[in-house]
Amino acid sequence: MLPSMHFVWRFRGSGHPASIAGATSCKQLAPPVPAALFPAYKIFHYMQIFSKTADNHSMNFWKRFAFIFICAAVSLQTLAAKELSADLGLNTQDAFSPDGDGADDELVITIIYKGGSQKVSSWQLAIIDQRGFVIKTFSGKNQRLPKKIIWSGSTDTGSEIYSVNDYAMILKIVPSAQDEKTSGQNQVIASANFTSGILMETVQHNKRWRFAVNSLQFSSGRPELKSGTEEQILFNTYILDVIAAKLAEFPDSVITITAFENNLEDTTESNINETLPLTQGRAETVMEELVQRGIPRSRINAAGRGGANKLSLPTDENNSWKNCRIEFDIEK
Repeated sequence: MLPSMHFVWRFRGSGHPASIAGATSCKQLAPPVPAALFPAYKIFHYMQIFSKTADNHSMNFWKRFAFIFICAAVSLQTLAAKELSADLGLNTQDAFSPDGDGADDELVITIIYKGGSQKVSSWQLAIIDQRGFVIKTFSGKNQRLPKKIIWSGSTDTGSEIYSVNDYAMILKIVPSAQDEKTSGQNQVIASANFTSGILMETVQHNKRWRFAVNSLQFSSGRPELKSGTEEQILFNTYILDVIAAKLAEFPDSVITITAFENNLEDTTESNINETLPLTQGRAETVMEELVQRGIPRSRINAAGRGGANKLSLPTDENNSWKNCRIEFDIEK
């Protein structure tokens, strides 16, 4: 991979770089030379001149020595250029669940930076939710790049992440001035993805627990799960498998599945006639999926609550999705 992709042009018959704007016609320009290869190109150019003048007795020893020295210096400049690269490592990619139960409560992010000094001009790590919003940032300037970052799951606004949601992280590094000069790179980027696990809330100690999932994809205005694309099918299947595995950890408990949805008209009539039946159907859809995954039907109750227990105004475009959720209550 070349450290830089911009090109250096030169006039035909001249060793000096020239801009396209400075040329009187395209015919005056030789083919472009990538900037990263320009030192090597100069070596070749000088070697051509040297070979043509080697038999010229007027070229004394010192001139030849200086010529060789220039070629060696340019060669070292080329060899000194290193490609900068970065990578991100995670202690888990599918179980991070900061709910205080002592298991997978922290996400350990390992930063691997190669080819340059660990002291960089600046760096930023952004964590992005599946709706494309940046929810957490870590950053620094004129300091050593941290080798590890430990995240507790709290966002920049003080809220927590959600169960079984996809998240992405993007690391951007601006290298030191010296590394930028030798590599030709003014930015290094790395990325990683992870899916959160189940975040369990203890409602009553050793008696009752609850968790919510807002990432299941239902057909718009319908109780059925989306099945239009293979990606949607796989996504819903994965979420339901994770839910079933968690519920199987409580074999002697009663499970209540409660579905919620936005009541867009925000009237009692629309809630009774539209939203309540819709959420009842969705709760029953999830129940059937869990029965197929081995959870006994006799232990499951399904209920639709319509637009009750709002977490956001239904008209809030940025947050109304939080109302569309399935809650699971587990009671011994």
